[in-house]
Amino acid sequence: MMTATLVRLAEITNRTFVLPVVIFFPTSRCNSRCVSCDWWRSSGADDLSLSEIAKLAQSLPGLGTEVVVFSGGEPLLRPDVFEAAGLFRANGLSLHLLTSGVLLEKCAVEVAAAFSRVIVSLDATTEPLYHAIRGVSALGLVEKGVARLRRLAPGIPVTARATLHRMNFRELPRLVDHAKAMALDGISFLAADVSSSAFGRSQGVPSRGLLLDAGDIDAFTAIVEETIGKYGEDFDSGFIAEAPGKLRRLPKYYDAMASGRAFPPGACSAPWMSTVIEANGAVRPCFFHEPIGTVREAPLASIVANQLPRFRQTLDVGADPICGRCVCSTRVGWRSLPWQ
Repeated sequence: MMTATLVRLAEITNRTFVLPVVIFFPTSRCNSRCVSCDWWRSSGADDLSLSEIAKLAQSLPGLGTEVVVFSGGEPLLRPDVFEAAGLFRANGLSLHLLTSGVLLEKCAVEVAAAFSRVIVSLDATTEPLYHAIRGVSALGLVEKGVARLRRLAPGIPVTARATLHRMNFRELPRLVDHAKAMALDGISFLAADVSSSAFGRSQGVPSRGLLLDAGDIDAFTAIVEETIGKYGEDFDSGFIAEAPGKLRRLPKYYDAMASGRAFPPGACSAPWMSTVIEANGAVRPCFFHEPIGTVREAPLASIVANQLPRFRQTLDVGADPICGRCVCSTRVGWRSLPWQ
């Protein structure tokens, strides 16, 4: 509660009292070829070295960081990823892992030792559709990896995250059932980002073919309502991470993209409670806004103390077009603590 209070105070004063979450990309490389992401184009040649990561890790306790989320790129594709993890753990930090799950079976022992929470990507319930969306035939590998991790470390929460778009929005209820069949602890859903420079997009935004047309939007709206009606207990228990109202935002997002109507209003605390550090050291205030510095040129503490307040001072979340199109806004509340 103290951390939440300090974050809310930061939103009022534009001062950073604590930075409880840091999202860190150990590598920009990826062994999937997802239709919604370009990380697979990266060679990883400019990834931070272990010595650079060590300096970063040593600076985080002074910022009040509690959780470091390994994202990317595919974190497990970095050969020394567990050495990097050890650098953060040595500074008293808890680690979460966002992963495709393709290498999870191979690395389950090390993952169980290093991470306190694991989130796997689950965008389809059949191998052909998984391959069409993620560019590799690996759904079975993901299932085996989750099963092995569950056997080794049953106490570690393992959840799924699904990105829904034109190719798989009809999978919504089947994905809930599939997550249960995999003995996962829950599943969350978000729309596909098709407008920002995030996710390694040095060559522009992804194909607008991921967007839904009017007929698809109507069908998606109906599927969301059917899901809300059918899975009430899963919403109540938190197995489905989003509240019904937030799930209803997904077809509304695609409707806004298709029609030019206003995007559903949202609120976000991300630039006041977290930062994103990409594999090359670039520091973003969130996944989607442009970098505000790099840890190769200035310590993170300096960027947080100087560039981050400057960015926030000019940010109007309610009016900013990038915030308006955001697919995964995070709001800190007394019952919503992303660092837990």
